[in-house]
This record gives sequence, C-alpha cells and structure tokens, in this order.
Amino acid sequence: MRKLLLTAALIASLGVIGNATANTELNANTKKVEQQALSETEELAELSKKLNNPLADLWMLWTQHDVTSLEDKAGNSYISHSTKFQPVMSFDFSDDYNFILRPVFQFQSIEVPGMERENGLGDTAVLAAIGPKTPKNGWTIGAGVSAFLPTAEETYLSTNGADQFAIGPSLIAIKLGEKYTYGAVVQHFEGVGQSEAVNSKGEEEDLSLTDIQYIWRVRMSSKLQIGMAPNITIDWNKSGSDKYTVPVGLGFDYMTRFGDTPVRLAVEGYRYVMQADEFGPEWGIRFVVIPVVKNPLL
Repeated sequence: MRKLLLTAALIASLGVIGNATANTELNANTKKVEQQALSETEELAELSKKLNNPLADLWMLWTQHDVTSLEDKAGNSYISHSTKFQPVMSFDFSDDYNFILRPVFQFQSIEVPGMERENGLGDTAVLAAIGPKTPKNGWTIGAGVSAFLPTAEETYLSTNGADQFAIGPSLIAIKLGEKYTYGAVVQHFEGVGQSEAVNSKGEEEDLSLTDIQYIWRVRMSSKLQIGMAPNITIDWNKSGSDKYTVPVGLGFDYMTRFGDTPVRLAVEGYRYVMQADEFGPEWGIRFVVIPVVKNPLL
C-alpha cells in the first residue's frame, strides 16, 4: 500500500513539473512571437518614415494610376487615365550624400474634344538629384536636373503636345517630423529643339512647364498616414489664370507587407480649384502601390 501511494505521488509530481515546463515553453514562444511582431511593426514604421523622404537610401518600384475628369467650355466631361511606373534608385554619392535617379515611364489614355481617344506611351520623365543622407534640423534639401524624353507614340500623348526634348533644374525641400511631413518637389522643363506645338498665331511653341508637387502628411499611427501630395503645373506659354492647374485633396497611405516585401498602399482624391477655361481637369483620383526592394548592387 505504501509503495502504491509513493508511486501515485511521484506520477502526480511529474505531471505538475511537466505542466510547468509546458507552460514555460508556451510563454517563451508567445514572447518570441510578440517580439517578432513588434520588430516587424518597428521596421515598417521606420520604412514608412523613410518613404516620406524623396532622397532616402531606398530602392522602390513606384507604380501610380491617375483617373482624371476633364471639362470643356461647353460643360462636356472627358475621362483620362495615366499609369506611371517609377523605379526609384538610390546610390552612394559620398559619405554624406545620396544620388537619386527616378525615370518615369507612363502609359496614357486621353480623351479630348473633337478627337477620338488616344492610347499609348507618353513622354518619359527623368529626375536625377543629390541630397544629404541625414536631415539637418529635420530638413532634407536636394537639387538636380529633370528632363522629358520625347517617347510619346502620338503627338497628343506628349507633354502639352510638344513632342520635344526638355530639360531644367529641380529642387527638393522636405521637413521630416515625427508627426508631420511637409515640403515640395519642384521641377522645371524648357523645350530644346523642334516642337510640334503651335500657338494661336500658328507659330512653333517650345515647351515651358513647371511642376510643383507639394506634400503634407500627418502620421496617425506607426503604419497609417493621412494627407496629400498633388501636382501643381504652370504652363508659361499661357496667360492669366489659364496657366495654372491647382488641385487640393486628401487621402491616406498604409504600410504593410506582402510576403517578405514591404509595400506602401495609398489612395488620394483631388478637386481642381484652378484650371484652363477652355479645357481642364475638374477632379481626380490617384492609386499608388510602392514595393520597397533590396538594392541589387549590395
């Protein structure tokens, strides 16, 4: 009887020890999973901040689709689509500066008064800029050169119908804060060589265009931001208010992960408060997908 009681007590003790060991292993695994999740969240939060900096040391496969509603003087509406693929590549320029190269390839589907819809490749834009690796007092300021390459398949698919090579300076100034990000990317293009565009007098008209992307974002969480980054354009060949195209709007972006690839997803809506009277945009919607990829040179 005594041996039986001792055996039962031993079995019970082993069961208690086994449960304690299992609980310890379970707690350790739970903490490990929580730490991994926290690490991934922190990594995505850091990437989300860096994506606000056009001069960051990142490689991105930026893909953007814009749907724009335009209106003529008679009040007729037209819908245009533009899909842009912008691989953003960062290179070490020196110990303190990055060199950024961003070609923009675009497929256009444009509907205009008195013409059938035209579809095809548009002009290719290129931005090359140099800026600091580390912001100073929260500001990152860079400068470089921008160009249009006349790769449009049809004249009307080219920038302002010029079908012309264009080049000019670019300036980047962004304030990067923990909660707020604001600033602008300014590019100017001057046509060089023969232009297909003509003015009201029937004279050849060289491209003269300024693009200002103004940026304002508010961080709502480690992965979510609200704000906007629309593009103001100034056509210096036009007069008065017709030369300005000015959108305002609001949207959000969210940082997530598809497999091992960090991705930013964004949607923004715009209303145009200034545009050409004869024919100009009324509203637009922008969809953006930005996978962040490893630098293949490292």
